[in-house]
Amino acid sequence: MKSESRKVAVLGDVNIDIFLNIPTYPPPGGDAMADQMELHTGGSAANTAILLSRLGFQTEMLTHTGDDPWADIAFRTLRAERVGLDHLSRDGMAGTGLIFLPVTPNGERTMFSYHGANALLSPAEITPPLFDEVALLHISGYALLQSPQKEAAWCALELAQARGIPVTLDLGVEPAAVLGQDLERLLGRLDLLVLGPQEALLLAKQPELEPALETLLACGVKTIGLKLGLEGCLLVTTGKRARLPGFPVETIDTTGAGDAFSAALIYGRLNSLSLEARGLLANAFGAVATTVWGGGAAFPGLDAVKNLLSRPGDALQPFKPWLAEALAALD
Repeated sequence: MKSESRKVAVLGDVNIDIFLNIPTYPPPGGDAMADQMELHTGGSAANTAILLSRLGFQTEMLTHTGDDPWADIAFRTLRAERVGLDHLSRDGMAGTGLIFLPVTPNGERTMFSYHGANALLSPAEITPPLFDEVALLHISGYALLQSPQKEAAWCALELAQARGIPVTLDLGVEPAAVLGQDLERLLGRLDLLVLGPQEALLLAKQPELEPALETLLACGVKTIGLKLGLEGCLLVTTGKRARLPGFPVETIDTTGAGDAFSAALIYGRLNSLSLEARGLLANAFGAVATTVWGGGAAFPGLDAVKNLLSRPGDALQPFKPWLAEALAALD
């Protein structure tokens, strides 16, 4: 069932994530003493690229880092994960992207982000040969916020569309809130849009979720992957819906769960899995990602996903045929 290994171009952010485990979030002007600190290579796009690489795809990162010690860490991690670095440029004009993430005991994190050199990716770097043998282009929504990176993202989108290459987008709350018409003209070009309920409402400018989903489909999105946290996900296409329950796990940190979810949906799409199997696989990847600190390279591995898919609870019994399909796709 597994497709041949093919290239996926991933345009977005590479960051260094600094996690601080705190007992509770302080009020403005207050203090919170961390009892644990973790440092990981992260960024939504990098996390997704790492997991796609582990799933057998040749992934190529399209972004910039700074020319600093943080970049050394990022390059070392991505190289170890066999992520393509030919189009990941070190740039002394800005520092490597940094994110500080206070995490409370329930696993929820608050993010303080410095986009840094990620925003320096230029449209001149996005050339037609880059898309030779590319099976899919994945874009992180945060790549659409700042120039010249957002122009580079549009250039990549147009080149991909001209070659009939499917495009996927993992949106994010801030892009949904600020992009307006720019994002609206993007929707009709998307094979897959991954987002949460809040982003769907903002993007569709609707007060209720059902009209929002219908609006997004009417704009031309082929598949919507709606993340519902502990409740699982809802996958929507014109004429079909699949509501898949989540997998209960002991959550440590939710960072990277959405990126893992996206990677699994992309994998299912490129391997022609049923909508139900894609959703179950995505839920399992997202759940496993929450059991460790950090995303991407910190992901426990495919065996953890297989174990989760192999021991469904009562809520998942009706989905046994698709669970078997999802498991088979990982062999």
